[in-house]
Amino acid sequence: MNNKRWEIVVKIVFFGAIWGIIEATLGYALHLLPALIAGSLMFPLVMFILYRAYQSIGSRKAIMFVGMVAILIKATNLFLPMLPPAKTINPMIAMFLQSLLVFAVIPILTSDKPLNKVSAIAFVSVTWRLGMVGYYLFNAVTNGFVDFRIASFDPAFSFIVIEGLISAALAIVLLFATNQIKVMDKINRLRINPVVSTVLLTIAVFLTLVKF
Repeated sequence: MNNKRWEIVVKIVFFGAIWGIIEATLGYALHLLPALIAGSLMFPLVMFILYRAYQSIGSRKAIMFVGMVAILIKATNLFLPMLPPAKTINPMIAMFLQSLLVFAVIPILTSDKPLNKVSAIAFVSVTWRLGMVGYYLFNAVTNGFVDFRIASFDPAFSFIVIEGLISAALAIVLLFATNQIKVMDKINRLRINPVVSTVLLTIAVFLTLVKF
């Protein structure tokens, strides 16, 4: 593996591990908050991580690989016998949808036109939720389990539209605010030590397996 490819792999692991750490700490803590707040806060951070990963690596495909690293970290929860599989699989599905949609809109997200960026963020924020509702409906049909988000119109509308738009607004503020910080350009060009990525990956897996 040449140096360029190795550097890309190191960065993919780095950003995937960061996502894994946030999912294992903040993501876990958010479940203790009201659904409207918890559901709105995580996505802006995910969008920020994937956007910065693309800016740093310069590869659209890297977005999906960053997502896969984070998903594999989350998958370690499947080894916990006392944790229902759905508690792990559902977030993994959400993480995959978020990665896939950011991958799809990244050309628009990196546009110089602010309206394009805003539209792309709003699209991803609402659409991944629509995908999850489809997944919940599939589960309801196949195994009879009805998630509370599809139990009636109101929670489904709140999850898709209200939480989706609030989350999009927060992501828009975060991305536009950080884009104005000049140091971000320097950070994008930094070479990440493989040891740092390995340590962060280890921490992410450990925190994912430890329940607070």
